[in-house]
Amino acid sequence: MAHDRAAVRGDRAEPAHRRGRSTVLQQHREAVSRVVRAMRDRLDEPWTLSRLAQVAYLSPFHFSRVFRLVTGTPPGRFLSALRMAEARRLVVSSRMNVTDICTTVGYSSLGTFTTQFTEQVGVGPGRLRRLDAAHGDRPLEHVVAVGTGPAEEDEPPGGVVTGTVTTPPAGDARLVLLGLFPTPLAQGLPVACTSVTGDGPFAVTGAPEGTWHLLACAHPEAVTVGEVLAGARDPDVWVGVADAPVVVRPGRTTGPLDVRLAPARPIDPPILTGLPVLPLAARQ
Repeated sequence: MAHDRAAVRGDRAEPAHRRGRSTVLQQHREAVSRVVRAMRDRLDEPWTLSRLAQVAYLSPFHFSRVFRLVTGTPPGRFLSALRMAEARRLVVSSRMNVTDICTTVGYSSLGTFTTQFTEQVGVGPGRLRRLDAAHGDRPLEHVVAVGTGPAEEDEPPGGVVTGTVTTPPAGDARLVLLGLFPTPLAQGLPVACTSVTGDGPFAVTGAPEGTWHLLACAHPEAVTVGEVLAGARDPDVWVGVADAPVVVRPGRTTGPLDVRLAPARPIDPPILTGLPVLPLAARQ
């Protein structure tokens, strides 16, 4: 009876409709987690929406909506990002040739694989391997300078995006990388970027006109360029995103935005961005 009375008190403390929403959300997260684990375990399989929905125990239509709600990304695009993350790891940390890597992550066309790799990672497989060979042992903080420099005089003026970064409580003062991207996925080279150390204000300068997504990440202290390029799934990586897309106009300031970082979850899309590659690639 004591247990029943406690349950009744809980009912009064939390309305039934809120408990119902919380339960459904938890069920959705568990379903998506099952699917993401299956994707990671069998990247080379020809996954279809129907097969993924079966893993989630949902209809294809309902699954597609739930997956996007939980992860912010459609299932097909999430799967492609997982494949490219594994391909990037193999390019950097193994001696496999690109053709073997292509088939290992589920691609039958080398041309398609190379094109998507370049688009999503920001550089091609061969160039990424050369960048790792030249700079992989260097600490990331020695390569990515804090802040962004002024635009060149002959460049058209861009917009400025300002805001504040908040890191997890009791976290160390890490180098935080922020970039503007065309989609909610941190992939490819950002159209503009900056970096700060720990909590505090930031300003992304020289941002081109358009609507962009502001994404941020912070790796553990003393991480090397090679470790970041390989994309090791360190549970201590922090990620964050602005709540809404950013509209940039030339010569104007957008913000302030609030970007809160939190430890990356298994259901978060992998970080494929070339943020740490950008200053290196510019000098190659």
